[in-house]
Amino acid sequence: MSTQTKQAAQNDEQGLVARSMGGDEALAEARSLVGMPIRVEQWNYEAGRDVIRHYAWGIGDDNPLWSDPEYAKGTRFGGIIAPPTFFFGVFDAVVAPGLEDIQWYYSGIEAQFLLPIRRNDEIVATAEYIDARPLQGKRVKNMLVQTGEVLYTNQNGELATRVLSHTFRVPRSGAEGGLDYEPRPKQEYTQAQLDEIMNAQLNEFVRGAKTLYWDDVQVGESLPGTVRGPINQMDMTTYYAGAPGTSGYKSTKLKWKYTHWARTSPEKLPNNYDKCYYGAKVLPSIGHQDAAVAVKQLGMPGPYDNGPQRCGMLATCVTNWMGDDAWLRTYSTRIKLPVIFGDTTYCKGRVKDKRLEDGRGIVELELWTENQLGEVTMSGQGTVELPRRQAA
Repeated sequence: MSTQTKQAAQNDEQGLVARSMGGDEALAEARSLVGMPIRVEQWNYEAGRDVIRHYAWGIGDDNPLWSDPEYAKGTRFGGIIAPPTFFFGVFDAVVAPGLEDIQWYYSGIEAQFLLPIRRNDEIVATAEYIDARPLQGKRVKNMLVQTGEVLYTNQNGELATRVLSHTFRVPRSGAEGGLDYEPRPKQEYTQAQLDEIMNAQLNEFVRGAKTLYWDDVQVGESLPGTVRGPINQMDMTTYYAGAPGTSGYKSTKLKWKYTHWARTSPEKLPNNYDKCYYGAKVLPSIGHQDAAVAVKQLGMPGPYDNGPQRCGMLATCVTNWMGDDAWLRTYSTRIKLPVIFGDTTYCKGRVKDKRLEDGRGIVELELWTENQLGEVTMSGQGTVELPRRQAA
């Protein structure tokens, strides 16, 4: 590419960002679509045995409740259920319309789990765009946060999961005020460090069928935690095998078909209001795989993990601790820093509070993830209902 062409492309990108992210105009564009229902193209429609298992494996979760019919038959559920964050494998809950070709990053969720998603359930996801607000960050002066509400309903018309999903819209590194992390070298580990990471995962605590009672939980106690990583491209590929959750992942013929529609017949797309994947100059998720794009075009410190993937990993820290006889009622996350290839994620938590609610034992959890540098990469909260030794 010539110097003139590069400069023209950069000027075009800067102009696009200026129009899209520049204060009142950007906010007006983002808010003009608030209230519109979003047509959803699901990744999975049925919670089959393999679909659930592939999602669970993509977040490193081999709890037999999600995958072993004989084991699951002996639990109170009577069969296989999906991990709480399985909804990401149905539809990733990204609701970020407008601002075409402006990079988006997952910001976090607020999820409410009302019913288990059981093996062979048919799930329908519906979405509505409900909010857009400006935000100033440490690394990006001006960005937007877009919020959608996504409902996941089973074949009986019962609401299983409700999610508020938040997405950052951020100028890319080629634009004025764009995201611009310093590239960070891939972490190098000693063999002793790798052995420690391996042993933490091989010996991971999973409570399973051993009941945890509300009466025995102490405020301030730490969860055993989980370790995931060091993350690499194979980890990302494995996750995407089970849970892209978005219609943006298309191959060969379908890729060209959707790109053609974006340019000529956008009404044929599953979502009229978001062309991020179709016809975009830079595919939003390519930074999860391509190091050059992640650093040079997106401004990230390196190729990086998937936000919903990390949300699922942290949820495993909770489900491992609470066991089969508990229920995760609510779960929320806020992504703080990117996790790049070579990083190790340490999922942690502590009991913040406990109470009785209509005779039910409720535990509030503070949750977070750290990388190998001790940096907090995501924070979160969880509400768990535990059985009591003696009902009131």
